Amino acid sequence: MQSGMDARLFDQEVTEDDALLHQGDAGLDKQVPGVPPQNGTAGGGGTGPRALQETPGMAPARPNPAIAPQAGGYTENVLSTAAMYFGTPYEYGSDRSDPSTFDCSDYTRWSYLYALGMNLPQDSRSQAQYVRSFSSRVYTDIHQAQRGDLLFFIGYRGGQPDAYRGASKAMGNISHCGLYLGNGKMIHTASARTGGVRIDNVFDNHLEYRFVMGGSVLQLK
Repeated sequence: MQSGMDARLFDQEVTEDDALLHQGDAGLDKQVPGVPPQNGTAGGGGTGPRALQETPGMAPARPNPAIAPQAGGYTENVLSTAAMYFGTPYEYGSDRSDPSTFDCSDYTRWSYLYALGMNLPQDSRSQAQYVRSFSSRVYTDIHQAQRGDLLFFIGYRGGQPDAYRGASKAMGNISHCGLYLGNGKMIHTASARTGGVRIDNVFDNHLEYRFVMGGSVLQLK
């Protein structure tokens, strides 16, 4: 896994007027002010060799049994796939069938879809609801995160903890997600200005202040 850490996500000169960082991905049909609509499709499965077709409704997904787990288990399949796309550009409402660009939930979905054939929901709020509905390990303390977990956050409001005091962390306010790597680091994509798919520390910064919940999609009830 590449280190790929820089200060852009925590540099207020970058973040304060970053509309995409403030907006997140909540609701694929919502347009960011000042950002033109995207032409990507919101439906359909991925085009990778292990992709599955989209199915209506929400149901638990399991790894394709034809795919062998890497040393360390299926988590490593997912994270090695995620690492392949390090640096991939950010695009709000990105085409869910084309990995040339991602928004945050497209990236997490694609990592599981291409690595294991697991077809997760398409935006961060829906993925959080999926984890809450089906995972046997769900938590609201980010220090309980384990390698390969999905982590979910409310939108960016500033770099200081005071900006999040009293902020609602209801499921409906989730607008960002990422994959936990362990050792306090997450791989995710937050906006074009912060550099597409990147790795960041999650403790003692706005990611920790914004955290809502996390959990495993490989450990099911």
